[in-house]
Formats: sequence, C-alpha cells, structure tokens
Amino acid sequence: MTMIALALFAAAAAGQPEIKLEPVPGKGYSATVAMIDADQYDPTIKRITALASERCGKLKVRFGRYYFDNQIDVDRGVTVIKDFRQSFSCYDPATDPYKPVPADWKANEAEIGAATRVAADFVSYLDSGNGAALAKLMDPALEATTAEMKRFSDEAKMHQTGAGEFTVRLDGWLNNPPDAAYPGAYAYFAVISSHPGIAGTCGGLLLYRVSSGVYTISQYDVRYISQALIDEAGYSDEELNRLCQR
Repeated sequence: MTMIALALFAAAAAGQPEIKLEPVPGKGYSATVAMIDADQYDPTIKRITALASERCGKLKVRFGRYYFDNQIDVDRGVTVIKDFRQSFSCYDPATDPYKPVPADWKANEAEIGAATRVAADFVSYLDSGNGAALAKLMDPALEATTAEMKRFSDEAKMHQTGAGEFTVRLDGWLNNPPDAAYPGAYAYFAVISSHPGIAGTCGGLLLYRVSSGVYTISQYDVRYISQALIDEAGYSDEELNRLCQR
C-alpha cells in the first residue's frame, strides 16, 4: 500500500491526475480518476496499467468493466473525461480458459458476416432505445445494465434533429492485442450517424470473438459531435478533429 501511495503522490507532483486504487471484494480492484484532461489520457492509462501490474505481481492483469463521461471543453475545443473507472483482476495464465488465436489468423466471410450482424444489431438497438437488448450484446465482464445502455442510447440521440440511421463500417481485425481483456480475435467497427444535427462521430465498437461465429461487444466508445455546437463555436476542421483525440 505504501508503494501505491508513493506512486500516486509522485504523479500528483508531476501535474498528472490522481489515480485511486481500491480492492473490490470478490472481483479484484477498481482504479478511478476524477478527471483526465485532453493531453493526459494515454499517460493516465499507462499509469493505471503499471499500477495494476504492480498489484498483480507474478500474475497477469485482466481489465474488465470501465466507465467514463465525455465532456467537451468548448473554450479550448477539446474533449475531457470525467469520472473514469476501470476494474481489473489478476489471473494465472497457466489456468486461464481464454486462449489466443494464431498470430496469422484471418477472418473468413462467415466470420466477417457474423461480426457485422452483431455490430449492426447493436446500432439498431441503440437507435430504438432497447437497453435490454443492448446489454445482452455486451461482454458479461462489463456488467452492463439495461438502464446504463438505455442512457447510452439517449446520449447517442440527444443531438439529433431529424430522421436518419446508425450504420457500421468494419475497419479491421486485431489478433491477441496486448491491452485487451482476453487473448483472441477482435473486430473493430466505426459507428456512423446520418442523422441531421450530428456533425460527425468519433470512436466505435470493439467485438470479441468468443468462438467460431460468436461475438460479443467488448468495448463501446463513441462520441457524437453536435452540429449546433460546431456552428456556435465556429470550429475549423482541425479543431473538429481535435475533439476526437484523447
């Protein structure tokens, strides 16, 4: 505990946000940060990863549920993160039921179709506000609730001023990414909105391949940029792109 406290003190002295690390009985640990400024996201995540590795010692770290709120700082034209929470647990690779795919694994047409259907179902439920169906598509480790997913749906639609649709675009596959919750294959989809009132979107969906043709949502991180905000602030294309940066 002393080592953790010293790490937090050193980070605060360097002008970085404080990370609070607390045990969660029966589940592992939770790392929380009150606010992460626009240029602090990557360094903060690296510090959380280092603290988690230190806490797990000889075991490996498995990151689970995470949560945060995006907030646009209009004056500076950047996105800041508030109330960031990341859970993690420690596991022994020798007994881990999750196995990696071969480094050269490639998705065939059936796998691409299966992943695309899950991603398309997700944005369809997002548009209809079906929180229960959204929660069922999420990785169980994320502990998503109907109320939480309904709120995400409401936030996705709050800037819309007319009819449109959400669509997905497959942007690529990742095999055994080192920072993922589990080893294996992942598909990344961009989420696109054609609704009036939305100037653009940032981020997307990360799908985990549970088994052949079976996928679950491992990460949902999409920001919907209000056209009204852009018009009022008079952002340039460069400033608009900066809103998508972490």
